[in-house]
Amino acid sequence: MEDMMIRRFLVCLVLCLAVPLTAQVDRASLTATVLDQSGAPIPGVTVTLTRPDTGFTSVLVTDSSGSGRFSTLAPGTYDVEFALEGFASITRNQMVLRVGENARVGIEMRAAASEAITVTGSSPLVDIHKTDSSTNITPEQIDSLPVADRDFQRLAFITPGVQRERGAFRFVGGGPVIGAGGNASQATILVNGMDLTDQALGLARTRFSQDAIREFRVITNRFDSEIGGSAGGALSIVTKSGTNEMHGNVFGFFRDDSLRSKSTFEQEKNDYTRSQLGFTLGGPFVRDKLFYFTSVERIDEDNIALFRPGGAFASTARDIEHPFTQTLLFGAADVIFNSQQTGGARVVYEDYDEENFRVGGVVDVSAGQKLERTNWNASFEHNWAISANASNAARFQYGGRKYFEPTNSDAVGEWFSGGNTLQTGSNILGDLLGDGTTWEIRDTLHLHRTVGRSTHHIKTGFSFQHVDERSRIDVYEDGLFVYLTDTRALPLVYAYGVGSSDVRADTDIYGLFIEDSWRPTTKLVLNLGLRYDLDTNGNNPDFEHPLVPNGRDRDDDNIQPRFSFSYDLRGDGTSVVRGGAGLFTGRFLLVPVFSELQQNGVTGRVLFTRLNGALFGFPSLALDPNNPTTTGIVSKPAIGLMSPTLEAPESTQASLGYTMRLGSSRMFIDGEAIYVEGDNEIIIRDINFDPTGPVRRPNTNFDQINMYTNEGRSEYKAFVLSLNGNLRQRDLITASVTFADKKNISDDFSPEFPFGYPSDPSNIEAEYGPARGAEDYRIVVSGVFHLPYGLTAAPIFEYGSGQPWTHRLGYDANGDGKNSDRPAGVGRNTMDGPSFQSVSLRLSRGFAVPGFGVLEAIVEGFNILDEENFDVNSVNAAEFLAGPTAANPAGVRNPNFGTYRATLPPREIQLGLRMVF
Repeated sequence: MEDMMIRRFLVCLVLCLAVPLTAQVDRASLTATVLDQSGAPIPGVTVTLTRPDTGFTSVLVTDSSGSGRFSTLAPGTYDVEFALEGFASITRNQMVLRVGENARVGIEMRAAASEAITVTGSSPLVDIHKTDSSTNITPEQIDSLPVADRDFQRLAFITPGVQRERGAFRFVGGGPVIGAGGNASQATILVNGMDLTDQALGLARTRFSQDAIREFRVITNRFDSEIGGSAGGALSIVTKSGTNEMHGNVFGFFRDDSLRSKSTFEQEKNDYTRSQLGFTLGGPFVRDKLFYFTSVERIDEDNIALFRPGGAFASTARDIEHPFTQTLLFGAADVIFNSQQTGGARVVYEDYDEENFRVGGVVDVSAGQKLERTNWNASFEHNWAISANASNAARFQYGGRKYFEPTNSDAVGEWFSGGNTLQTGSNILGDLLGDGTTWEIRDTLHLHRTVGRSTHHIKTGFSFQHVDERSRIDVYEDGLFVYLTDTRALPLVYAYGVGSSDVRADTDIYGLFIEDSWRPTTKLVLNLGLRYDLDTNGNNPDFEHPLVPNGRDRDDDNIQPRFSFSYDLRGDGTSVVRGGAGLFTGRFLLVPVFSELQQNGVTGRVLFTRLNGALFGFPSLALDPNNPTTTGIVSKPAIGLMSPTLEAPESTQASLGYTMRLGSSRMFIDGEAIYVEGDNEIIIRDINFDPTGPVRRPNTNFDQINMYTNEGRSEYKAFVLSLNGNLRQRDLITASVTFADKKNISDDFSPEFPFGYPSDPSNIEAEYGPARGAEDYRIVVSGVFHLPYGLTAAPIFEYGSGQPWTHRLGYDANGDGKNSDRPAGVGRNTMDGPSFQSVSLRLSRGFAVPGFGVLEAIVEGFNILDEENFDVNSVNAAEFLAGPTAANPAGVRNPNFGTYRATLPPREIQLGLRMVF
């Protein structure tokens, strides 16, 4: 009944708006202002906007303020013509509009009987009048910069404020952390205006070939009201489209062991190959009306994983084969119905297979898995210029994804020295399965109003998304023995589960927003926004349990006011101040819901441990390895639940920035101060643990009660200084230095087991410390330079001061069942990690091939100085291999404490050929 009432309320609210209301995050806008020689506005000027490569044309007439606005424009290059009887017509050619940009063009018209003026001017690299904290990655950067593995999202690292993710679960490792709140799985990912964020994992639901991407916008903080589902940042991606001219390319990239340096910890120079082959093709079905674009890419890599056990197993170290294959397909069709309406369709498909997934470090081949992933998505759009003062953008998508991770072995799992030296046997996650579908409707209405010389651009919209997911994680599917030492002589505990964890969950996600971009003067823009989000099943409100007898209240109070401004001090775009503040609500990922359905101790899969009583003076309760499920001291079920009051995470974000053009050049310097406070962040801790009480488990019906709560919080303070622009007509450079301080309670509500949990779950505030992705400062410089003899050079330099790590004891000192205890007085992430630095370079030259096109020869070098960048995730963080026993009261110290087992990739050279036609 409550669901029905909520749905009716939302439907009524939408209907009250009187129009179908989606986002312009994949679009651009252009405000044209016309003044006479005295500076007075000129109404009635006919402004004609044309995109030459597709033939698209739109026309408006300036209002009483002398301005007009083109909304929902596809990113691209446009010509703008201004005409009024009695005045000289003016044409501004080659205006480049980028995704998410609110561009402006100002024209001074002069009385003339017959005269025409044509101005060809280049657009600045930066979005001068932006009001958020964002950076555009342009088509030339995507096409020219060296990108490791051709994963275009890695170009986000050249933007200020982006951190390197170190999480090991949900495929987030190595990805960019976009936004100050959360980690790599907490950003909203938008593709062509649709939310393509995986509701279970928090990443993109499918991958795209780099050659299918036109451009994207990295919104690190303080995005506008049409974007929801993130307390951190967002990524807005636009794919390529066809034009009136048939165009495309055929490409191949290759590297092998002869083009790669031997890394520090490789035992020998291993065989290695990687190839990426593909093509793109785009053009017209019907000139000026209907266009197509398609891309195909195949990736094959034979790599190695470094297996580096410790203790008695150190001599068994080896380099293990680690191959994968990936196929990426994309297709697009775009149509211009008339000057008022356009539409389009997009389809993307990904197939991925990886051997020896999760192998490396102390994890051997048997404890690894195979990863099989298949993802697809189809989306449709319709853009309608209803009138000179109103336009609408509608979107629909439907997609699915599936990943299956069968174990390499069905043998019982075995962890020696508490898992610090060797993990072998079956992986504890079992034959993991994730499968789901999503469909979504989005719509945004744009209204333009003029009051005197003041203008209002109002956009309002809604989104509705339905998610249906299945998850199976049979933890301890084949059982797990944990040994005290590097032999099987002293089993500490045996962990196992009973029952199936195969569960389903679905949810409906609603979003509503309204925003007024008010221009009281030609120099000042004030954005006043309000957003509301509702996830009907994000906190599993209908679930009942002995510890949650009345279910939960649905999190329905997510009202988010937002304000921003941009002030052009001189009115010519050479000196602009911006800033703002707002409230941002993150999304409920489905991992906690699945954990509750799978591991609640009553239904799903019930988890038990059996302790070796002989180690604690009870020889009659010894753990018999031949009968582990019937001997030893059996625990009560260990369970996972969500807090009875669980809400979505949220953050308060504020920033103040200043952009200044350097003289008459096309270079801009920018400074920005950022502050973000995260509240209600979701963490996980054992609430059934009391180290000071008469019993460790106050609730005697259960062992661990691992509960997802809102006890997390974070704080981010940063200052960013950047330099961006064009040195010459075609050369571009971007440079930034970010000084930042980020602290939080926890980096992830799905931490690495068993090392990533709180040291003392009863004292969660003791976990407040540096975030795992934090660096005191980070410097990035990149550029694209056109040299003599047709050469193009594109370098990227990165330097980070180093990410921290946590000093652990290496054993369960307090008896909470987790191996994450720290020495007394040692905080979380207080150890200084190694600095990171890398120089990459791409050199290319085109050769004309008559009758075919241009053959481009490409050489790319990654980490060309072969810097030894230690992988902070590989650090031997445990001070002891085993804790104190009666036979050894001092415990067993780890002789390799504080050392590293792996480095990030060494120098690699990649060769490429691309025929462009």
